[in-house]
Amino acid sequence: MSRTKRITLILIFSFIFGVIAFFHESRLGKWIDNEVYEFIYSSESFITTSIMLGFTKIGEVWAMIALSLLIVAYLMLKRLKIEALFFALSMILAGSLNPLLKNIFDRERPTLLRLIDITGFSFPSGHAMGSTAFFGSIAYLLSRSDVQFKPYLIGLCVFTIIMISTSRVYLGVHYPTDIIAGIVGGIISILLAQTILHKVIDNRSQ
Repeated sequence: MSRTKRITLILIFSFIFGVIAFFHESRLGKWIDNEVYEFIYSSESFITTSIMLGFTKIGEVWAMIALSLLIVAYLMLKRLKIEALFFALSMILAGSLNPLLKNIFDRERPTLLRLIDITGFSFPSGHAMGSTAFFGSIAYLLSRSDVQFKPYLIGLCVFTIIMISTSRVYLGVHYPTDIIAGIVGGIISILLAQTILHKVIDNRSQ
């Protein structure tokens, strides 16, 4: 993918993020949040809660940092320095942008049917943004590799992003619009990392 296409995608996803940020407190945004809430809470059970707690733990800051260090170490051992740099940059960008955006929008978390206690602002979701940057970067690296079962591994990455993101709404600590914005933010972080490293990434793919 050319640098121009990446910049175009960054602008498109930034526009989408801006639309969500503008409308998330509107009547339409609240209607979307309420409808999704009702749908997710209709499946509440002990087993579902246990599964969602497990997925949300994967997206915790400490878990993302530990897993990121493992991925970078693995890539360095495989002498994939450019890939390691790309992955680390994606995670650094996501980790830096998320708290900045949270403090800009300072949206309070939901208080209805909250299953876990947590502090801090709600928009955009850090779990959704971090997991998208993490597993999205892995999916991107897999797409450029010749590893076996590539489609299944990429599908697993997408599934994990969806489950971690959904768990935050299920547990009552995020609105659905927080999750959508977080996923978009994670995608932007990946695209920014690709754009910054476009020369070395494109040379590696040739």
